[in-house]
Amino acid sequence: MDLDALRELAWQSMGSRISHPGREPGYIYHHGQRVGSIALQLRQLIFPRDESLDRVILVGSWFHDVGKGIEPHWEYGALIVREMLKEHCPAGELEQIIEIVAGHTLRKQREYPPYVQLVQDADVLDHYGSMEIWLNFWFCARSGLGMERSWEFYAGEYLKQIERVRSLLNFPESVEFFDEKDRFVRQFAERFQREGRGELLLDQKKAKG
Repeated sequence: MDLDALRELAWQSMGSRISHPGREPGYIYHHGQRVGSIALQLRQLIFPRDESLDRVILVGSWFHDVGKGIEPHWEYGALIVREMLKEHCPAGELEQIIEIVAGHTLRKQREYPPYVQLVQDADVLDHYGSMEIWLNFWFCARSGLGMERSWEFYAGEYLKQIERVRSLLNFPESVEFFDEKDRFVRQFAERFQREGRGELLLDQKKAKG
């Protein structure tokens, strides 16, 4: 597989698309690139001696949301990828890439091989931490909502969402990264709300010093 050519193909198909409401143009392209990077980092951490499927993991990550906007996007995405990549990938690797695309959102619904599970977890991880804050702010700004809507989200919907999504992760290492991202968001949300109400804040250690 020519990864440069496949990255360019991903850009051509997703680089300027508005895939669904609440996302900026090209979101699914940049999301896919990040998911690929995260999935390989997880693979290196969890399966450090097995790089045999790195290309499959990377390309599957890049194209996992190519069907976004046509639901169920994982099923349509698998069909699109089969046609789009058939001249670019060996048959065996293409089937594995299709399995990633078809299974990336069906977490815990059956036993998937590790190369699919890695992309499933990477997909979740990219939606949280600083990226979650960006998505929240983009949604509120695009919808004409004020900061109070973000405060309400973090105090209610976010807490329910985070518990459910955490349970879908496949690997303990993924849970560890997820929890760190969650801690960051909660700390940010608290500070955001306090500063949004006009509070001045100092680091307590520095203030005492």
